Amino acid sequence: MRRSVRLLDKRAILVCLIAGLVAGALGIIGGRATALSLARADLDGYTATLLARAESIVRETVDVLARANQIKGVPCGPSDLRHLRIIAFKARHIKDVGRIVEQKLACSSLLGVLSPPYIQLPPDMVTADGRKVWANAPLVLTNEIALVVEGRNANVVINPAAYVDLIQKPFRYSLAIVNPAKGFALLSRGARLVDDSFIVARKDVSINTGGDLVRIDCSMAYSVCAVAALNRGEAVSPHSVSVLGFGALGFILGGFSSLIGFLLHLKPKPLAVRLRDALRSNQLSMVFQPIVDLHSGRMVSAEALIRWTDRDGCAIPPDVFVSAAEDNGTAGEITEYVLRHVSRIAGPLLRDNPELVITVNIVAADLSDPSFYGILEQTFDGSGIARHQIGLELTERSVAQPDVAVAAIARLRALGHPVYLDDFGTGYSGLAQLQDLNVDVLKLDRAFTNSVGTGSVTVSIVPQILEMATALGLRVVVEGIETDTQYSYFASAPNHCYGQGWAISRPHAYEALLAFKAAH
Repeated sequence: MRRSVRLLDKRAILVCLIAGLVAGALGIIGGRATALSLARADLDGYTATLLARAESIVRETVDVLARANQIKGVPCGPSDLRHLRIIAFKARHIKDVGRIVEQKLACSSLLGVLSPPYIQLPPDMVTADGRKVWANAPLVLTNEIALVVEGRNANVVINPAAYVDLIQKPFRYSLAIVNPAKGFALLSRGARLVDDSFIVARKDVSINTGGDLVRIDCSMAYSVCAVAALNRGEAVSPHSVSVLGFGALGFILGGFSSLIGFLLHLKPKPLAVRLRDALRSNQLSMVFQPIVDLHSGRMVSAEALIRWTDRDGCAIPPDVFVSAAEDNGTAGEITEYVLRHVSRIAGPLLRDNPELVITVNIVAADLSDPSFYGILEQTFDGSGIARHQIGLELTERSVAQPDVAVAAIARLRALGHPVYLDDFGTGYSGLAQLQDLNVDVLKLDRAFTNSVGTGSVTVSIVPQILEMATALGLRVVVEGIETDTQYSYFASAPNHCYGQGWAISRPHAYEALLAFKAAH
């Protein structure tokens, strides 16, 4: 009898398992179809957003070229340059305006007068109205490439980061300029996602390539098209949880929980999981790199830097684990960790030196996170550390969404924190954006520092950046000072500069920072 009951139990379990598997399979099939439909709608909306940005850039390009060509007087003379800079200052997506003389770039709003003039390569396209287009022109100032458009006696450089705030994983995108007369499309941004023939047709269309869902939207006013693609597998995943039955999914997962748990136990933990464990067990450490007044050599501040050596003794680079945390949505935990440890470790130094500042790097997600402002309040109110002693550093990429960044920076400054714009120059920022952001300090990227003493054209813009900072009332910290030549160049600049780098000091543990402070 007992044997029959045990056999019945086994059969019941087997029947339930088979039924659960069948129900799960049907749920997956239906859920996948629903998810694909939702993904197509998301893809259509994303493509429309890209096209709207592209049309805005085209309108601004046409307007800037027209105004630059209306300037009278000596090409590249003081008056011409002043007007070019005013035009560039007011532009949103145009980052440089140049003057063309005898088919050469003779000067620009950022570079000043070029000697000798820059000889341009043949254009990738000439539009029906005679404008020349270079889709991937190498920039004189940086190692980046950008879209350049020339009309009559002027040209413009489109911001290489003009679409960075629209990057939205897992979507892939490209922007194309279409030449209907010659029947080809010039890729101006992103990867080639479909055959040119679909774009040249200039019809709004959805394509299923088998592996990808693709949407093409073309402007009715301009010869530009936006293309966005989404892998079918990635299209399903964001929506699958909402459409699959939790009962069937839970039944299937429950049936294999022991196996999954065993496999997960054997599999190494992802970096993001290891990082979270390290944060909770205080495995990460802090070092501080001094920043000095280049005129007097006096230490005025220090940048707090986080370091991680895992349990196996492997040093994980900060850019690796911070990037993983940003992708995982947990970068705010790193910010909180650093703020609390700075308050605990460096608190005595700051309380004894009210003029001293410690700067902390924050990420874009912090700006729109209400809990971030609460953490600032909990950490420093009542600590004896003044708000002006904690500077907050943002990279140019962190402020790619001006609507969020401008309000957040204003809020931080109202709380008393000085705001630093880190790595300035790497994003080829426009002056208009800099004025809108209203930060306190520019940190000049090491690319400019490295060019000192090399004869590089990059140096020619350094005095203009320093003058611009002075005009806007901004302090300047020069990053990456590694030679005496670099130190002397910025120390003797007419604009007062601060600096950091290995020629001054490497990052220190707190005890060594105290010794450096005492000596400087």
